Amino acid sequence: MEQIEIHLYGKLRRYAANTDPRADSILHIAADGKTIGQIVKEIGINKRDLGANIFVNGEYSALERVLHQGDRLALFPDDMQLLYKWYFTPRK
Repeated sequence: MEQIEIHLYGKLRRYAANTDPRADSILHIAADGKTIGQIVKEIGINKRDLGANIFVNGEYSALERVLHQGDRLALFPDDMQLLYKWYFTPRK
């Protein structure tokens, strides 16, 4: 079964097996048809720690966006915010 690739940044790296700051912190999860919010909950990330910077395949995205096989999800913590986020509309 194909999976999605989840890249974790900043303090969210602690949810991946590899927390080495010199390497990528990546999770692979079978998540076809689930929303980003469901995946975040499944990983165990506290919503207080999650920032508004969520990207799927390079697109600024909302927690309601549904993921599909082969997607690349990037999650940033609350202390690594997009400076000009009001210029971007999150894709749902």
